[in-house]
Amino acid sequence: MTDYTNTDQQIHQLSQLIAKVNRTFVPKKEDDSHTNLYFDSIGKRIYGRWFEANMERLVFSLHLTTLHFELLNDQQEVLSSVLAIGKTNAEIEETIEKEVTQLGISAAGLKLPLHFEIPQYEFTSHPIQPIYQQKLIEWCGYRSIANQVCNDLLGLAQTPAEIRIWPHHFDTGIYFEPNKKIGIGFGLAMEDSMVGAPYFYISGYPKDRTINYQNAPTSENWKWEISENWKGCVLPLPKLKDLAENDRNTVIADYLSATYHWFLNQ
Repeated sequence: MTDYTNTDQQIHQLSQLIAKVNRTFVPKKEDDSHTNLYFDSIGKRIYGRWFEANMERLVFSLHLTTLHFELLNDQQEVLSSVLAIGKTNAEIEETIEKEVTQLGISAAGLKLPLHFEIPQYEFTSHPIQPIYQQKLIEWCGYRSIANQVCNDLLGLAQTPAEIRIWPHHFDTGIYFEPNKKIGIGFGLAMEDSMVGAPYFYISGYPKDRTINYQNAPTSENWKWEISENWKGCVLPLPKLKDLAENDRNTVIADYLSATYHWFLNQ
């Protein structure tokens, strides 16, 4: 999963610029959801959120195939385009600020630091490099699966929720409350020190009690991580990597069905 993780990190870094545009132009939300993102598997884009400016409805995005940052209107017309390749993050920010200002939109505060920090990757201060096609195909493939599985779980729960990427941890995730007793978080996370690989996760947040994990369902494919900081069940992507599509879907479905229904009964 090394190539996938490297691509994850590169897109994570680039997506901070979209989060900054969101922070600058999108009305603030208490849960910080105004800064989050969405992966469009059809257009191969990372989108920010819609905002109003110059009597238009606009959204900022990163076209992953070409690595152009683009400002779009609601007719999908490109009003501004900035190539990221060959530029540092600071140079991209400077160019975006100029482009937006030329459109008559005040970009005051755009370049200010975000209210959170992400890891300093070894390439963070270097000019942006292209993402090779095979690496991008793999990344888009897993993030497309994440979108679909999030949607499948919401269908199972028969409840609405947004499927979004949070710019801090860069997980594709959902949170919903299937009943008055518990909330459920689910998503696809980046590789971290807890798991050592990218992974699906599911966790439960009971309203007025604690969960006893001693009788949690087990499998050779997933494992429970119980600590003071986080409690939940993870399915590492390496468990899925070499499986045929039908087998992969079966493993994910078994994981979700077993853990979700267990949480509901706690």
